[in-house]
Formats: sequence, structure tokens, C-alpha cells
Amino acid sequence: MGLAALIWFLVGLPSEPHFVDESAYISQSFYADLALRGDVQSAAWLDYPAYDLPPLPKYLIGGALALGGYDRPGMEAARQWYRNTASRFEPPGALETARVPSAILGALGCVAVYGLGLLLRDVKTGVAASLLLMANPLYRVHARRAMSDVPAEAFVLLGLWAGLWFWREALEGRLKPATWAAAVGSGVAAGLATLCKFNGALAMIVLLGWAAIAAELREFPLLRRVCGFVSVLVAGAASLATFGLLNPFITAHPRGPLQPEIAALARLDVLQRCRLLVRHRVEVSTGQQRLFSHNAVVTPSEKVRVTAVQGFGRFGPWGPLHDDSTRRYDVGQDRGALIWIPWVAVGACWAWFRGREQRRAGLAPTAWAILAQAVLALAIVTAYLPLAWNRYFLSIQAGSALLAAGVAVAAGEQTASRIRSAWRGN
Repeated sequence: MGLAALIWFLVGLPSEPHFVDESAYISQSFYADLALRGDVQSAAWLDYPAYDLPPLPKYLIGGALALGGYDRPGMEAARQWYRNTASRFEPPGALETARVPSAILGALGCVAVYGLGLLLRDVKTGVAASLLLMANPLYRVHARRAMSDVPAEAFVLLGLWAGLWFWREALEGRLKPATWAAAVGSGVAAGLATLCKFNGALAMIVLLGWAAIAAELREFPLLRRVCGFVSVLVAGAASLATFGLLNPFITAHPRGPLQPEIAALARLDVLQRCRLLVRHRVEVSTGQQRLFSHNAVVTPSEKVRVTAVQGFGRFGPWGPLHDDSTRRYDVGQDRGALIWIPWVAVGACWAWFRGREQRRAGLAPTAWAILAQAVLALAIVTAYLPLAWNRYFLSIQAGSALLAAGVAVAAGEQTASRIRSAWRGN
């Protein structure tokens, strides 16, 4: 599945239209050179570009450019992009090279969805869910852009795959050192996701939700249920350590004469810098709502309508490869929601009943865990949604694909069984 997804994302990569934010990440790819040299005390880590865009995509893009033999732009290029977002800095061929990490991580995200589908039901469910995500036009577009969205989503899914495997093994009494290694791995992946984009925090939120579900499964021994919360603590510690170790903005204390803005940041401690990052993202979203008022989503009713129509319409499996965000509601782009919403809703009902069957059989109700993942992602995206931009809807696609795949495979097997029974009867 990973190889098929990688080929699917790489074929025709140069033909993918340039997107403005790709130039922003490429202009800041020199941060990869600083990290590789171990220069974690440079004043550049406290400059505006360092905390405006997350570091991990810049590391990946810078590493890809280095392997491809391309020079990385310097700090002046990063500043130039903020003065004029139409600026471009990559020589011929460099843009395609910079996109390769997103394609690789996009393929790993499809592998993680396969793994989640396997835990949900079986191999066929994993294959179907992976194919649905692979074919999703929104996921495919962002897996072909040198940006942070698909890398963040891929690490979230990898973390949830490891976390759900731990959850099942713990509830069913198969705790081993490798199981706890999965808990640590889920936290590392969650930390990497947050280093790509702040919505990577979804991984830890879902893990906490799964621990709460485990706590309510009173037919399982208490020690097994408590392991769910212990694993969240382990994963949380690993996530924080990963985020702190790989983001020098959190820890850098440059010496020497500093510009006043950088000197003010250098005096902040770790917690103050983390609060600054959160506050900055909120301020950026608010500023974008004013700047792109035609795309702004303000009221709760707007958020619900836009998420339902666009999130399951133009950004579902039957949406266009490239959407037109100037049209808030458009039948031509969003008609796929008429199929996708009921399909996913039926999949949610199927997951509820399958989870109940798993529980009655003394098994960990992984179907409830996948349902919780999908519901939490949908609720968080809907509540936060500041703008009707495609990137905000990426987090709901994997959960929808898993629910749709589960009910489709189950229905297909049941239909095939009935046909075989009827054939034998004749």
C-alpha cells in the first residue's frame, strides 16, 4: 500500500501547480542547515520566520534540496517572502525535489490508515480505507506540495496506529516491552506531528479519548483499563520531549548583540515561548479572517454548514482535484457530499454496533476507538474552522475513510455470502 501510494503521489509531480506557501517553506529551508550543524543557539531561531512556520517541514525540505544538489535560500529570502508573497526562490527542478518529503510522508499516512483499518476489522478494511485516502483529491494535492499539512496528518495517523495497537493489546492482556515501545512511539509521532503543524495536537487528544473509553469498559480488569491513562502519560512525555528537542525556538539563548525583538524573546522561558506560539497562531488566524474576509467562517452555524458541505463535498472522494475557494457553496464542487455524508454516517452506525459486538466477545472495541477518532476530528475541525480553506478539512478525511471502508467491506462480504448460499441452494 505504501509503494502504491508513493507512486501515485510522485507520478506527474512536476505538473502540480505551484502554491504560494510552498515558496515560504523553501525560503526558510536554511533552518535545516542550522540544525544539521548543531547551531541551535543562533539568533535566527528567534527571528519571526522561525516561529511563524513550524520547523520540521523546513528540515525535510532543506534536506531534500541538499540531497538534490540545490542550495538553500538564506534569511534574506525568508524576509523577502513576507514582504512579497509572490516571491519565488527555487531554481528549475528544485520545487519538485522539495515536494518529495510530502509525497513520502503521504504514503506513510496511507500505510498508517491501512494499519488502523486492520485493527478496526481486517486486511480488506485496511486496504479499502488506504485506497479511499489515497484517492482523496484533497489528501493527494497536499501530498504533492512542499508544505506542512500532509506531513502533520501522516505523523498523527502513525501515532494513532501505534497508540491503538497498544490500546488493544493492553485491554486484552498482552502487555510486553514492545507494547510499551508502541506507546512511546505514538508520543514521538505526536510530537513530530506538532512540529509540522499545531493541529498535530489532535493525536494526543484522540489518545486521551481512547483512555477515557477504556476506563468505562468495566468488564476488563482495572489494571488493564488504567494502562490507557498510563500510556497517555508516557506518550505525552515523549511528545513534549520530541517537540522540545527538535524545535530550537523553545530553548535557544543566543549571545552577543541582539535586535530588540530577538533580545525580548531570548529572555522568555520555555513555557512563555510555548504560550507565544499558541498566541501567535491565534493572531495569525484572526488576521487572515480580516484579510480574506470572503473566506472567513465566523458563526457556529456557518462552521457547521461549511464543514458539512465542503468537508464532505469538494474535499471528499468525489471532489475536484483543485477547488475554487471563492465559491462558498457550489453544487459542481460539493455534490459528492450527497453520497459521502450518508455513507460515512452509515459507517459510523456500523462501527457502533461492531464495537458492541467486540465488547460482548471480550475483545477491545477498536471500532469504538476509530469512531471516537472520527468524531473528535470532526468536532475539533468544526469548532476551530476560521476560514473555508481546504487545508483545514484534511484531518477529517482519514476517519471518514475508515468508517466508510468498514461498512463497505462488511456489506460486501455479507452480500457475497448470501449470493453463495443462494447459489448452493439452487
